[in-house]
Amino acid sequence: MFWKEVAIVFVEQKHNTETARNGYQITMFHRGPPHEPYFIVIDNREQVIIGSSKKIVATYVVGELEVLI
Repeated sequence: MFWKEVAIVFVEQKHNTETARNGYQITMFHRGPPHEPYFIVIDNREQVIIGSSKKIVATYVVGELEVLI
C-alpha cells in the first residue's frame, strides 16, 4: 500500500494538467511522448488510476463521482 500513498502525494504535488468532465474538475499528472501519453489521477475513493487516454481516465473518475452522488 505504500506505493498508493506515494502516488497520491505525487499527483497532489506534481500535477501538471487539469481537465473538466460534466462540470467536475479533475487534476492529473500527464507525461510521455505525444504519440503515447499517460495520465495518473486519484479518484474520490483515493484509488490510483493510470491510463493511456485522458478521456478514459476522465470518464472513469466522473463515473465514480456520479455513482456516489
